[in-house]
Amino acid sequence: MIRVLIVEDDKLARKGIISMIPWNSYNMEVVGDVPNGAKALEFLADNPVDLMFVDLAMPVMSGIELMERVRDKYPNVNFVVLTFHENFEYVQTALRLGALDYISKAELESENYDQIFRRILQRIEEKSGSNAFSNEDHGGTSIDAEMWEKLKHSWYQLYWLYDDEVFEELCSRIEKGDVPIRYVEQLFIKLLVMVEMATGFKNETMPDIRDINSALEWMRNYRESLYYRALQTRDLGNIAVCMMKAKAYVRENIGEKIRQEDVASYVNMSRSYFSQAFKKMVGITFNDYLKKERIAVAKKLLIGSSQSLTSIAQAVGYEDVRYFNHVFHELVGMHPLEYRQKFSSYSDNC
Repeated sequence: MIRVLIVEDDKLARKGIISMIPWNSYNMEVVGDVPNGAKALEFLADNPVDLMFVDLAMPVMSGIELMERVRDKYPNVNFVVLTFHENFEYVQTALRLGALDYISKAELESENYDQIFRRILQRIEEKSGSNAFSNEDHGGTSIDAEMWEKLKHSWYQLYWLYDDEVFEELCSRIEKGDVPIRYVEQLFIKLLVMVEMATGFKNETMPDIRDINSALEWMRNYRESLYYRALQTRDLGNIAVCMMKAKAYVRENIGEKIRQEDVASYVNMSRSYFSQAFKKMVGITFNDYLKKERIAVAKKLLIGSSQSLTSIAQAVGYEDVRYFNHVFHELVGMHPLEYRQKFSSYSDNC
């Protein structure tokens, strides 16, 4: 039985939550209810608790401060945040501190709690190391557990931060995977923390997003904003920022002869150290990355213009059109003219 403590400053709200939820149905038992964080700490000193439902805006001690102190002293206690939508910035902070989920009080008042509690149980199982994974989610959406774990791992590697193709592929997998918005929301919040730790850039607040398309659009804009900030800073002591500057250098000089030693010098690194750091951060060698970037631009020119192959090859840094053909076929699986014929209405004028 999961032992639950309700921490809410409104007495009527506490009693309402306790009375309206069929706790036994979710293998839960309310062992106490207190009006603030200080009282919660007193309760924890004498009573075992597995799960706390915590209001964020409370007198004496806020929910955030309570979570910080409990996380240090009682690391096995889980949290679920009780909030209104206008407190979403605080919700992000709570999720960063390890909260399992958040619940709008309006959802509870409308008795829309069954899927919420099933989701909470699922996350407790995940955190405890259980392989059990319920396919139930709010709105009745199902998701493949193995697919979602692999997808999260791919995002956590942060290769998408530097590689446009990887980024768009991961976004596409979220769209095609029919991932519930709450899953995406929590994934992106964790990614914000990871990116902040990697780059040192203090994060902006993620808005309260309620659909997948707007969430992915926000992430695209956020990613672009990171590059703007990377280009503005003169600090070359952060490897992640240096790799972003290296990417920007490639993008700006795609039609020129780009040597790895020149890019390394641009970010104030030796060639060998840059090579090692690039492979670690981006996931592929610099030379392979440069090929990918050149061919990505070439693909856009092939379907978006009527330029000749020779002109396109030169525009992406290849003086030898035959070598351009070879590299294009190697990466895309077809020759440039085949690609143009398949995806563009432009005729061949090479």
